[in-house]
Amino acid sequence: MADALCLHIKKLFEHCEPFVSSRGNAALHNMTIIMTSFVDLVHYLGDMMVGCENEELLALLKQLQGLVRSTAALYRTFPHSLTATYYKAVEEEEAVVGFDNEVEILLDQLTATSIKQFQIISITGMAGLGKTSLARMLYNHELVKYMFDFRAWTCVSQVYQTKDLLLSILISFMDDPTDDLYKMNEHELGEKLYRKLKGRKYLVVFDDIWDFSVWDNLRMYFPDDKTGSRVVFTSRDIDISLRVKSARPAHVLRLRTEVESWSIFLKKMFRMGLCPHELMESGGVINRKCEGLPLAIVIAAGLLKNNLSITWWEQIAASLRSFMVSDPRQYIDSLALSYNHLPPHLRPCFLFFGAFPEDYEIPVTKLVWLWIAQGFIHETGSRMLEDVAVDFLVDLIRRSLVMTSRIKADGQVKTCRVHDLLHDFCLRKAEEENFLSNSYRYDMLSSTLCFPLELGKILQEGGSIRIDTYKFLKVLDMESILISVFPLDAVMMVNLRYLAIHAHNGSPHASISNLVNLQTLIISSRKNIIVPKTIWDMVNLRHLRIKFGENLMEEPTCLQVTSNDGPSALASFQTLSQVSPRSSPNIFSRTPNLRKLGFCGPLISTLGDLECPNLGSLEHLHKLKLLNTFPYRKATRSCNPILFPENLKKLTLANTGMDWEEIWSFSLLPNLVILTLKFQACIGKIWDTNDAEFRKLKVLKLHDLDIKQWICSRDNFPRLQRLVVQRCLKLDIVPMALGKILTLEVIEVNGCCSSVYRSAVEIQKDQESEGNFFLKVHGKENNDYLITLIAAAKRKEGEKRERILVTFHLAAVFLRFPSQHGNHIQW
Repeated sequence: MADALCLHIKKLFEHCEPFVSSRGNAALHNMTIIMTSFVDLVHYLGDMMVGCENEELLALLKQLQGLVRSTAALYRTFPHSLTATYYKAVEEEEAVVGFDNEVEILLDQLTATSIKQFQIISITGMAGLGKTSLARMLYNHELVKYMFDFRAWTCVSQVYQTKDLLLSILISFMDDPTDDLYKMNEHELGEKLYRKLKGRKYLVVFDDIWDFSVWDNLRMYFPDDKTGSRVVFTSRDIDISLRVKSARPAHVLRLRTEVESWSIFLKKMFRMGLCPHELMESGGVINRKCEGLPLAIVIAAGLLKNNLSITWWEQIAASLRSFMVSDPRQYIDSLALSYNHLPPHLRPCFLFFGAFPEDYEIPVTKLVWLWIAQGFIHETGSRMLEDVAVDFLVDLIRRSLVMTSRIKADGQVKTCRVHDLLHDFCLRKAEEENFLSNSYRYDMLSSTLCFPLELGKILQEGGSIRIDTYKFLKVLDMESILISVFPLDAVMMVNLRYLAIHAHNGSPHASISNLVNLQTLIISSRKNIIVPKTIWDMVNLRHLRIKFGENLMEEPTCLQVTSNDGPSALASFQTLSQVSPRSSPNIFSRTPNLRKLGFCGPLISTLGDLECPNLGSLEHLHKLKLLNTFPYRKATRSCNPILFPENLKKLTLANTGMDWEEIWSFSLLPNLVILTLKFQACIGKIWDTNDAEFRKLKVLKLHDLDIKQWICSRDNFPRLQRLVVQRCLKLDIVPMALGKILTLEVIEVNGCCSSVYRSAVEIQKDQESEGNFFLKVHGKENNDYLITLIAAAKRKEGEKRERILVTFHLAAVFLRFPSQHGNHIQW
């Protein structure tokens, strides 16, 4: 720290020395350099002293800040050209805060003399991230100016004329354009541009590109003479590199971190980058609420800049969003560009994000099912609606309108959300276009989501539904509130497409079949439920998701099915979860297109074999969960993998108690990508994978297992990308051999002994020593005392065991230690 401070001071003195002997314009030029160095020094001191409580030191800093302000006042009397240069440099610095690595990479790509071929470079991201500012900073960089013979900047935007683009590029290259230039047609301008660029090294920036066909029309006019020429695109479309056939992937700009956002905030608020101590706390709250979006930071700074009172800052901190959206002119035009460019089929899908509360992480599965229920998704050939909906979501993410919050183990998006400004835009646009109605919005009831809110309150209080009021309702989501029984009134709401309830007794009445339009049925129940056989009359049903318990499905009336689209088959039925294997196997003859299936119940025979209904006929099944509830005193044996369909990609086993040697049989599943072993799925101290080869396995999860030693080689999991080890309390280390798997990207360790985490870190270091920096380790070195406590709790019985568990859970609250409190399998 001292060395860095000395370097700043020395630089300041070096710049001051020529100023003493200089005169006139030379003095003013040197003053520019001195002022920049002075600001750098004060800014560095401010960063050093964040959190400092030494009053004398803070007083000196304020005194120095006052000196800087007075110097700046004198500096502003200098010629405008010099002040403009200084402030322009400051603005560009704000734009690239947090993007130092991107600047370095992009500069290298722009100026690298080793690459002579013509190249396209793309900068992408959501509105307000600083794409244009970053591109402008690179465009004006001294090294870039030196390296290129010609530079041109043109803004494409949504409405453009090819002739105007060619003209603007040519004018950038010419000192004194003639009138004849403006009279040329598109082809003549293109030829003139080609001749101008021929044999020269040029840089052209196309800012804010929306229609990628523009490049198809212009490409012929940009010669590739192996001079190192470059074209830069900025766009909100993250797939731009594919659309313009670039050899390089696009540089997708991210939201800023909290520290980076604070730096931008300080530069916007205080020219010297120093925040008064008394405003630090409320300033930090405001900064966090901007969620890393520079556009939001700029708006917040605009609200605060002319009023530095503590009261005002505290008011803004408490209600930032309401203040920001009170003047939508600051952001609405920028966001409207993205919305206006959406094709018609994506607009309702995007506006529907306004139905959820701000900052809410939306499960993608729920979102997709709701989109379908609202009628936003339509058939596309033979494709399932769910697949079409996922493509729509990916398109919205690609257009930088939706952010991914969490990613599944297989790389698919698990949860998503929109930035607060976009959320407000959705609400405004929905009202403007009379999208659905105001009642489409989810509301909060007891800190959980509920729709519609007033109906949730009625059912929670045991009241009756006024059918006439809700006869056109498509979505009834009561999953977050507890009621006594499955609401009989609901079966009269014949327009329902989506129904989710949470009840003490959630067994549906046989009249559930009245809901002829129902597509999604979600039931959470305190008791095991029985699904009536009338469910098979609901030909539009797509998803039956039961969340807990061992639940039975009644025998279908008709057992024979002649074709997938016959009257007896539910051709669109895809999801069935948490049903007992005792349910009739004939139900699968009614669900030929089932994709996701979960069994909960007795899965072990009296002879100790894993028993599972024959699922070989379910050609489309790709996800299977097996939760056994039948205890067996010895290690069990696996079932024949031939019972499973070949297309199975995800398999979860829980409480099956298999011998570790039996796991090899699942390596025979040819398309298995994700294998999850949970809570004594296997028992025994040693897992020796022997010669088993999980050829396509990408994700392996080990949760709550008693394994102590794991022996394997890189050949057992040749394509493994992600390993997750959670609460395997007896495991000593992660096998070092896993580090030799070339595809391995992540090792995640939580709730294990410290040696497990340290071994994972050792694997990472070993790989880094060999030049592999792709492998990352997530988790932390855990408290071995708490782990020992958990293990002891599992062995104890009665009151003593309960006391230990209570102690552990209290400790978990304070230490944020992974807890099994939410698990439904009891210790």
